Amino acid sequence: MQKTVEPMLEETSRPNSHAPLDPPKTLFIELTSHCNMHCTFCPSDILRRRKEHLADSRFRKLMDELQALDIKTPVLLNVLGEPLLNKRLFEYLELFEAYGHPVTLITNMTLLADKHVQREILKHNNVTLAMSLQTVTRLAYRMRGYDKLHFKDFFPIFFDVVEEKFRMGSSARLEIHVASNYVLSHDSTVQSDSGLHLWQNFSSEEAELKWIRRILDRLDRFARTIRSRYPRAFEDERNFALQKYRDHIGSRVALARDQLPGNFHRLKDEVFWGYMFLPSVLLVFKSLELWARDWAFIRRVVPADKYVYIEENTEPRACIMAENVGLLSNGDFVLCCLDYESEMRLGNIDSTKLEDVLRSENRAAIRRNAMTEEVCRRCKGRVFVFDTGPLAAKEQVVDKFGGGWWDWEKDLYGVGGRWTKGKARSYVFVRIPARTIEIRFFSELDDTAPLHVSLQVYEEETKTFREGKRFVFYGKKGSRGNFTAAFDFSPSRLYRIELSTPTFVPGEGSGSGDTRRLGLAVFEIRLLR
Repeated sequence: MQKTVEPMLEETSRPNSHAPLDPPKTLFIELTSHCNMHCTFCPSDILRRRKEHLADSRFRKLMDELQALDIKTPVLLNVLGEPLLNKRLFEYLELFEAYGHPVTLITNMTLLADKHVQREILKHNNVTLAMSLQTVTRLAYRMRGYDKLHFKDFFPIFFDVVEEKFRMGSSARLEIHVASNYVLSHDSTVQSDSGLHLWQNFSSEEAELKWIRRILDRLDRFARTIRSRYPRAFEDERNFALQKYRDHIGSRVALARDQLPGNFHRLKDEVFWGYMFLPSVLLVFKSLELWARDWAFIRRVVPADKYVYIEENTEPRACIMAENVGLLSNGDFVLCCLDYESEMRLGNIDSTKLEDVLRSENRAAIRRNAMTEEVCRRCKGRVFVFDTGPLAAKEQVVDKFGGGWWDWEKDLYGVGGRWTKGKARSYVFVRIPARTIEIRFFSELDDTAPLHVSLQVYEEETKTFREGKRFVFYGKKGSRGNFTAAFDFSPSRLYRIELSTPTFVPGEGSGSGDTRRLGLAVFEIRLLR
């Protein structure tokens, strides 16, 4: 059953005066929830809270409290919205520098052609300007929903900003963000019958690699031009960057193309940052993921003829994102930049002190186990997208794996399959008039160990699964087995198949070092007419 958790109310966010002050790792500040683009991969257009700029009084109250607490946390000017639409941005950048905060400003680049805007940003050496180009092909650019700037104008703007940096002798860090669709297409937490081909930047992997080769050539030529035009600024910034990134060069940062990992465009930030083709200027690949796992957003981006189910993660777990704090444009405090609808509201800055948020019992509880919150359970859960048309085939394979499964092993017992963790859930949207379920497996459990299968049907009205029938069967240790049972599946309904078995740890008996807790090795689950 999916438990619904109401958003936290301000009065429940009680501070613990004895708790140590726990500064956030990153402070997210949404200067505005307005945006001049309409990107299909962003939930901005369906935002339920009112769109507004962060009031100046709220911003200054936050800055005063940060200064009083002597907190110099890095600031990320982003949740939703385009920060450059807030006309007070330049004032705020002055304050951040005066108060000692490193700042990352993420912009969609549409307002960066103005030289005054460039200079007001680049004069601050504490700023990282992340230019979110993302859609670098003409076809993909249509996903931005913006017609006031031609697709061909974006790279000239980027090159102009980079040149202005060296002309000014600025030590601001610049990043150009390009979207890679690899992560979404290989994300095991998003499983789709026909493949979920959302937000394709490139028509194929070959096209992506071809573009990468071209852009690397172009960036290297541009780098030689900048070094020639601004030799003094280049050397000064080079020495600065070599010192600042000395612990990351060659691992998370590549200074030359021969240092680039072969699959660098597929790697996430925590593994690899990007290609520093000029000192403090990086090409960064970002993945367009299904990060907004909100029902309204998913229904908007998934074709209407598909059936969608979100399996929330209920296993207790901490989340590093809960170590942050965010301030939305309406003044609400949240813990995560993904909580753009303020579902985990920890108070409002008009009536709640930042110190009370940092010491609050709710924040501490969520940091220990973020899965107490629905927005977190969705974020760490799984999204299943099912085709709904009837099948003429005599069988339907169950290939949507929820919680309780280990990863697929192609050579598992010479067949290929995956282990359960003791209790494992699979899902199927029934497309044939099935009358039988069949599970092919291999058992390492004792012959007397009971193995349970529960067939559960989803009830749309209550948003819960109702048990239809439960079976008990037995395997033979060290042998393949085949479980078959009669059950009338109703077409056009979602079912959950739950396997529950005892478990064992392979390394305990063999000394192999395999500490996984395993149940059954399952090769295939099928429904038969």
